Amino acid sequence: MNTSFLARWEGALLLCAVLCYLGATLALWAQTFFRADEQTMQAERRHHQLGLWGNATLALGATSHLFSLIGQGSQLLALVPGVAGLFGFIVAVACLVFNRLGRGAASAFIAPVALCGALYSLTDAPLHRAVRPDQVRVLETQWLAVHVTIIIIGYAALSVAFAFSLIYLMQEGLLKRKQLKGLWQRLPTLHDADEMIFRTTSFGLVMLSSGILTAMLWMKQHPSYAPLSDPKVLVSLITWLTFATYIGVRQILGWRGRRTNLVVVYGFVLLAISFFGVPHLIGGK
Repeated sequence: MNTSFLARWEGALLLCAVLCYLGATLALWAQTFFRADEQTMQAERRHHQLGLWGNATLALGATSHLFSLIGQGSQLLALVPGVAGLFGFIVAVACLVFNRLGRGAASAFIAPVALCGALYSLTDAPLHRAVRPDQVRVLETQWLAVHVTIIIIGYAALSVAFAFSLIYLMQEGLLKRKQLKGLWQRLPTLHDADEMIFRTTSFGLVMLSSGILTAMLWMKQHPSYAPLSDPKVLVSLITWLTFATYIGVRQILGWRGRRTNLVVVYGFVLLAISFFGVPHLIGGK
């Protein structure tokens, strides 16, 4: 594969991915939330067509996004928008997997996360400018690549847990009001959503812990760096503790349902704040 060609066109490829993710999100939301209550053949056909369109557009966007990431090269690991784009790509792949498993309703909640990640990376000009080897940051090492990859896989898993938490809370509210009917019945059951939240949170927490471990190995090579003085590290630790609390109360205390799944929502909010809103002391990234 000609990487120089992809490097020239990575911006256009990323724009194509953003547009595809937007189209897929709209189609999946339309499929999930705007289906007529009556089970007519026309409504079924329209529902099926929206699903096909959403899946095909999402696959096209993920393919275009992959070529864009290859064109960006290793510099994407040195910038937060670059990492956000890689995170969005992994989330898009997760959506495709869920569609294959017959979990299309969940994809309607996950696809917007992929769209936001790709859109954020598209808006950063330094990401789309050639960087000479002598300009590459000191963090662009093999350890950085391992650390970032592990972390974003964990973030993707926790995003899925967040999406299923929203599904659970919405469905529980509809059941209490006795309004769960029509298109809302296509959402996963409370039991299925609760199990998926636990599994994806457990996997995400393992990956997050592994990412912290690789960061500690990197810090051994930079003794002058004080991690406890870095706000991003502190917020990340609080985020880790939040998800660990969810696992602990669920497994040890046996708590289930709304109160535990709200912890996942709070944890994801902290995760988003840590990633987008808290500057890192190293280079301000």
